[in-house]
Amino acid sequence: MPRNDTEALVEEEAGEDAAPRILDATSLPVSNVYLTPPPAPHDLNSYRWFILEPAVFLIFFARYLIGAVYQNQILYQTCVTIMKFNATECEPLLGIDRGSDADKKIEIVVQTYSANIMMTTSLLESIIPAFASLFLGPWSDKFGRRPILLTTFTGYLTGAIILIVITRITMSTNISPWWFLLSSVPSVLSGGTCALITGIYCYISDVAKERKRALRMVLNEASLCTGMMVGNVASGYIYAATNALTLFAIAGFLMTLALMFVFFFVPESLNPADIHTGSRLREFFRFDLVKDLVRTCFQRRPNYDRAIIWLTMVALTIAIFDMEGEGTVNYMFMQEQFNWTIKDFSLFNASRIVIQIVGSIVGMVVLRRVFKLSIVTMAMLSLACCVLESTVRATAVYWQEMYLGMTLGMMRGVMGPMCRAILSHVAPSTEVGKIFALTTSMESVSPLGAAPLYTTVYKATVESYPGAFNFISAGLYFVCYVLIAVIFGIQKSMGSSSTYQAIGS
Repeated sequence: MPRNDTEALVEEEAGEDAAPRILDATSLPVSNVYLTPPPAPHDLNSYRWFILEPAVFLIFFARYLIGAVYQNQILYQTCVTIMKFNATECEPLLGIDRGSDADKKIEIVVQTYSANIMMTTSLLESIIPAFASLFLGPWSDKFGRRPILLTTFTGYLTGAIILIVITRITMSTNISPWWFLLSSVPSVLSGGTCALITGIYCYISDVAKERKRALRMVLNEASLCTGMMVGNVASGYIYAATNALTLFAIAGFLMTLALMFVFFFVPESLNPADIHTGSRLREFFRFDLVKDLVRTCFQRRPNYDRAIIWLTMVALTIAIFDMEGEGTVNYMFMQEQFNWTIKDFSLFNASRIVIQIVGSIVGMVVLRRVFKLSIVTMAMLSLACCVLESTVRATAVYWQEMYLGMTLGMMRGVMGPMCRAILSHVAPSTEVGKIFALTTSMESVSPLGAAPLYTTVYKATVESYPGAFNFISAGLYFVCYVLIAVIFGIQKSMGSSSTYQAIGS
């Protein structure tokens, strides 16, 4: 699809180093699948502030507001309905108060079973979105990014409504914890995180000028992480002051705001002239689109472009494998090792995200602009921080060491944006959607192996060494470091190419 990369898509400040303004897009969105008429045309020069970032912030705020409380509801229902303990014995599993030594014994038994539910949730949220992602990239190159964003936001909101209904039922009668899986179904069918990330980064690639692309991806990551941070902080306090039902209702309201923002304020990023007509639903399920995607990612390219694309995609996939695996067991690990409540866990996650945001932005400003480190070097530095953090977490005996590891990992947030910036520079603009789609599909499949592996290791070591799974993360992050180091070597040896100059500058 043709695109004029020399045309100004955003209003720039005077000077090369002026702060970017991320909200730029083409004028007329196409939304034939919606009954409401599309928004009126926009003047590109009128954009002065972010467009997509507020919605990204709200949706991740809502999702992480739910996170730990959702797991506690599963733990409690497992305790009373599956393990048949009484309500008094199971109450500490709600995460409001610290449990006694006797409660810890019950907790181990309950966690062993509930870990299977967490694993199933992770697998459910991976298999279908991974398959759908193979169609999403080519489809969005033809029909636009906006429909993907609207569909995924609607899926998250529908899931929140189901979760509210289930939680309301548990207030009057205890039910099997497996019913909570129903809340994942709408987001799974709408593409889930896989579709959301594909849409977001394709959108940024469409609207960002090449020289600002890496920074804009970091700023989007900062918006995402800020939502995670606020959600983590607010979760424990709202839950302690109210109850799970109220907290889930607040999350649903935030998702509603995010959906409304996208619907009314986020224009289509593709040129209307480039958007195809015809049945969008029928075109989505065309397998020749998948064939085209695979052919695009495997085709021969000049120099070492194909090798760089695959090394980057594999590194991103392994990193997501680590994060998904850790996310499956992290809360149970913290609860078991340090006797943390939801407030403790929320505060830690919030602090970690703050450090990550500050580290990412300061790193981009200081290391990129002042010391002129390349995109590839920044990715390597970020992965080195990941290795250090996982090693400290694996050997932690006191809770203070978790904060030490968090500080050492302050640059970890740069890794994803830098790797995607490498892909956006190496791949032609007409193929970015396809390559991002395959990347997110691979990332989404990773929990299929991560959740069972981390869950199995945690269940086998929970009584003797609960933090053993962190050694797996440290080793895999080191593998990612080696892969990006290979790209660094290629870039240095082929620096005369304009593409390699872009990722090496």
